[in-house]
Amino acid sequence: MPATRHLVLVLGALSACQSKSDAGGRTPDAAPSIELKDAKGHLVARVTPGHPCRAMVEDIEMMVGTDPLVAQLGEIRWTGETSTNGTTIKRNGEVVARVFPIDQPSETGVYTPDGVAMFRVTLSGDKADLISGAGAVIGSAKKLPTGGISIGERVLTGTNDLLLAALLGATEAPPEVRGLAACHRLFPSPNGL
Repeated sequence: MPATRHLVLVLGALSACQSKSDAGGRTPDAAPSIELKDAKGHLVARVTPGHPCRAMVEDIEMMVGTDPLVAQLGEIRWTGETSTNGTTIKRNGEVVARVFPIDQPSETGVYTPDGVAMFRVTLSGDKADLISGAGAVIGSAKKLPTGGISIGERVLTGTNDLLLAALLGATEAPPEVRGLAACHRLFPSPNGL
């Protein structure tokens, strides 16, 4: 009887372990990564939603806390404070950018501390135009018929969010800002700001 009980416990534990992972070894509730690759298939950016969110943009890797928005890279502490005028991103307490609006379905932008646009993104149909601070269209993010989103010669997979694609793909903003903004867009603040 004790040997049978032990076998049942072992089988129960094994079946619980098997039900928690899929063929890829992830838990079913683990979000898939969002990846941006260049024309040669090299990884440019990856964001894995979660708590913390993991972001890699141009070889800079970050683990981003999303409530509050925070990341530590060596001696540098990145934070984000959300209010009605967007999310202010700071590097060691100094403002470096503002993302506004962060959770809107049709537009977003990244601005300097002085309020000048590094770039803006506006959604129109199945594409999002990247617009420079001077107002010129500098690129577009477009949904592909085969799935994914093209940004010039680069392709983003793992999401249909054109604004998120533009945030990750716009080289006008520093990689750390793009990583923080991407994680923040994936997990907007509970108050809707």
